[in-house]
Amino acid sequence: MTRFAFTLFASAMSLAVPAAMAETLMFTNSNLVSLPSTQVIGAGGSACVNPFGNVAGTCGAALTFGTSAGTLRVTAADGPDVDTAALVFQGNSNAGLGVVEGYYKSGQFKVTDGNFSLDTDKETLTLTFGSAVKLTQAYFFADDRTNTLRELDSIDGFTVSVNGGAFQEFSFGTNGGLPVTLGGGLVGTSFTFGYAKFKSKEDYYLAGIGFTALTPAIPEPSTYALMALGLVGVAAAARRARRA
Repeated sequence: MTRFAFTLFASAMSLAVPAAMAETLMFTNSNLVSLPSTQVIGAGGSACVNPFGNVAGTCGAALTFGTSAGTLRVTAADGPDVDTAALVFQGNSNAGLGVVEGYYKSGQFKVTDGNFSLDTDKETLTLTFGSAVKLTQAYFFADDRTNTLRELDSIDGFTVSVNGGAFQEFSFGTNGGLPVTLGGGLVGTSFTFGYAKFKSKEDYYLAGIGFTALTPAIPEPSTYALMALGLVGVAAAARRARRA
């Protein structure tokens, strides 16, 4: 193989399998307590106003976000109770994602919730990616966002289930509003956030996540062209070697 042909082939192959890139996705319309401002993405849905207070934002049966791992679909659930339905909530004044409890009557969703954060054992938020990712970090705001630094600390916790498995518990740490590292990373396509099991229970909004897409992106047409050129060079070099 000639050096030129080898270079073309190696370049094409390196582009065909792109390196995994870490990504930060925030679910907030405003950034407080040192939260990064990158990739603040709006989500479609209906206006959602808490009838028990002044909390307002967007809510729906599901909210979707664009990521390097395909479409991220976020849904909410409420455990078995009178109000068994739930909407996922993205706050305007209280940053991050939460859960709105309620029930459907005559085709309309009736809110029964006085707190749109994730605030009970039966409320959960599920993030479902289009392809596998390694979830490495999560960002949170407390229910009272102005007291995040004091409310979310090392004695308080939250839980995460991967692909419907057993819930793992983590601490909020001591830096409210800053990323919480999820061990060595959680690998899967679906992640369900819940209330603390053994640590002190604290209401929270899911403000953002850090993750790495594990499935390589589909190569661009220009990449295929470069691969073909490299293979042509390899074939030509092989023919010359046989003639020698």
